[in-house]
Amino acid sequence: MKVALPYDGSPSAKRALEYVMSMPRMGGKGPLTVDVINVQDATVGLPESFARDAADVAAELVSSSLKNGTKLLEAPIATLKSAGIMNESTVLIGDPASAIAEYVQDKGCDAVIMGTRGLGAIGSLLMGSVARKVIHLVKVPVTLVK
Repeated sequence: MKVALPYDGSPSAKRALEYVMSMPRMGGKGPLTVDVINVQDATVGLPESFARDAADVAAELVSSSLKNGTKLLEAPIATLKSAGIMNESTVLIGDPASAIAEYVQDKGCDAVIMGTRGLGAIGSLLMGSVARKVIHLVKVPVTLVK
């Protein structure tokens, strides 16, 4: 079974990781593979004065986001490896729900396991939660962990 685990370092994401860690003990068909995903938001506003250097600034922001996401995924990857659970890690840039849904489809994941509350609580109040959007966008089962 191939499971996508969106991970942002929030307490809810950490509990989702713990849930995934318990899955091999639950039994199931075939080996468990976990794809740990971090999505860095691409929304960036640049003042007009930076317009001429926007490409350089954007490249630096993308590079910085990829580094931050990679660093954030070090702990869950180490946890999965220590438990002997096969895993991959990916850092994506973009709208979190859309990026997760696209990844799940492209990589042929069988399920998504994710926390219900991420680090962007204020944004989720205004726009709806990422978890809710993922449920509507993917065609595989989604397990939400409180």
